[in-house]
Amino acid sequence: MKHAINFRLDEVVLKTIAELALDLHTSKTDIVEQSILQFAAKVNHKKNNLLQFAGTLSENDADDLLKSIQRDKTTKDVEFSL
Repeated sequence: MKHAINFRLDEVVLKTIAELALDLHTSKTDIVEQSILQFAAKVNHKKNNLLQFAGTLSENDADDLLKSIQRDKTTKDVEFSL
């Protein structure tokens, strides 16, 4: 069941939604719903890419990496045997 919600969008975004709905012969609601689902899938995919490395570092290597990140957020010149 769909629920009515209120939120503010920029005029450019509103125009884009309307144009997409017209071009794709669908509702503006459908455009917004599909956009949100695609965005969520993209975010989850990025999370999964990071999680694939979980457990690949030894505890010492992981600690060294964290120390390196904390010490210098722009240079991460630490070598690991992955």
